[in-house]
Amino acid sequence: MMRIAKQFVRRRWDRFSQTPFGRLVRLFVGRMFHGNSGNDAGELNLSVGVVVILLAMPGMLVSLLMLEKYGSLIRFLRGAGPYDPFSATIPDEYFFLVLSMVVSGAAALWRWDSIFLDRRDFMNLVPLPIGLRSIFLANLFAILVLVGVLTIVVNAASLVLYPVAVVGSQPSLSVFLRFAAGHAVVMLAASAFSSFAVFALAGILMTLLPPTIFRRVSLLIRFALAVLLLALLGTSLVVPQWLTQLSVADAQRVAILPPVSFLGLLRTVWGKGDPFVAKMTIAAEASIAGVFFTTLVTYAISFHRSFMRIPEAPDAGPLPRVRFFLSPLTPLREALLNTPAQRACYHFVARTLLRSDGHLQVVSGFLALGLVASAAILSSAPSLHSLITGQQPSVEFLSVAFILAYCMIAGIRLAFEIPADLPANWIFQLWLDRERHEARPIAGRVLLLFSLSWLVPAGFLATIIFWGWLAALLHTAILILCTVVLVDVLLLKFRKIPFTCPYPSFKSHSGLIGVAYLFGYAFFTYYLPRMESWSLSDLWRVVWFAPLLWMALAGIHFYRKQMLDMDKELVFEDVSAPGFD
Repeated sequence: MMRIAKQFVRRRWDRFSQTPFGRLVRLFVGRMFHGNSGNDAGELNLSVGVVVILLAMPGMLVSLLMLEKYGSLIRFLRGAGPYDPFSATIPDEYFFLVLSMVVSGAAALWRWDSIFLDRRDFMNLVPLPIGLRSIFLANLFAILVLVGVLTIVVNAASLVLYPVAVVGSQPSLSVFLRFAAGHAVVMLAASAFSSFAVFALAGILMTLLPPTIFRRVSLLIRFALAVLLLALLGTSLVVPQWLTQLSVADAQRVAILPPVSFLGLLRTVWGKGDPFVAKMTIAAEASIAGVFFTTLVTYAISFHRSFMRIPEAPDAGPLPRVRFFLSPLTPLREALLNTPAQRACYHFVARTLLRSDGHLQVVSGFLALGLVASAAILSSAPSLHSLITGQQPSVEFLSVAFILAYCMIAGIRLAFEIPADLPANWIFQLWLDRERHEARPIAGRVLLLFSLSWLVPAGFLATIIFWGWLAALLHTAILILCTVVLVDVLLLKFRKIPFTCPYPSFKSHSGLIGVAYLFGYAFFTYYLPRMESWSLSDLWRVVWFAPLLWMALAGIHFYRKQMLDMDKELVFEDVSAPGFD
């Protein structure tokens, strides 16, 4: 039966895709998934299969954890009385809600620019015998297809695994079907709401702002939305319990706001409604309809306002150059860049990071993750007053600088692997000596200047205000030394000029690298701040950092010294074999 249905859908899709309108839809869907530029334009382009796996992975992992949780819970409650899955699962349903919204919203942010037609589309499509109405409807239909695909892929695993985990052992089939239907409806609605909300905001900004101003504020808006989405995910830890502590009037005000209002829709589908749940359901339906129609209206206006005026607008170049730098450590840049090669390559790398949309998205995403993690650490303190009134800086206060440093450095290190404009790397190949290059020192100075140039002044001033000169100097020195060691570890085998090589090929140890980054995050942001706090309690303990860091740097130096000469040469392509290493 499934095979017959699959063949039927495939035949209908093949027939539709052969029509002019269907070809346009396929074109626009393809550019939304793969980007609107070539592979060398500095945008991180992934295959559809990789995108599907990345989007489905969070829901699948959480659902697998729920199998163990509810298996143990049901066994524990089996002798204590009846088990009501419709009440016991509300906190987890809220977590799945926000997880679905965050993943879908993040994917929509990633494809933010791809929903708008650009100059290349205008030059290729307008001269053809295709009406503007067809172009508009095809791209609008492609947006709906993109939202539908994101909605299904993000929730595919949880739609099956989570109901099995919760009510799979129940003897009643009707209970299972009712629970699964409610979970499916609400998760799909939450994902669609999040995607349409991002696209609606993009359409509003595109409608109200001139193209040049829109391009300037676009990255800032996406960064703010990324922080908001991550903060929304953090609410899953406190909101379910917080709602039970509110008064009836306050609860009614909060309950009509998404994503809390989607819990009312969930209860309605489950057949557990009441007047209060009915208000939540109406609010959820109104929010979905509102963002959907806002997307339609703003896209129609922006299409008429922007696409039709593309010939009158200048070509879109890179983002405007940042002409000033507020860090008080800026003079160190000239002191650290000793050779002409270092100065030239540093300016190339810095300007690429600051003026390329693709690279800024990666760095901004990691920085947003660091800000949310820092906020979570600070909120874990007993009170805000306790953070600044102790005899010495608290562990939560010290952790913030380490979290931001790690996230910033890891984000820039990942951005180094994204090519900017590969045909232009001939200048580096012609100019730099492959055996006597300075790729690692250049990359290291970029990482240090982009992270420490603002973290050190901020951390020093915050520490000196509350704990005095000595604590500020020691905290700053420890942060700088630990960051230097971290940069040396991340650049252990680095021998590229950033942005001048193709994407690295997948290797058998790529998964281990990801695990190593997670372990490094845990060590750098959890154990080092606690070691620093222990050291600051007795100034003589600070000297233990010197041999510890010296041993780390000595080990790195010894490892590099033992490397073969061929492994030290400058490269401009990934020459390693794709097989097992």
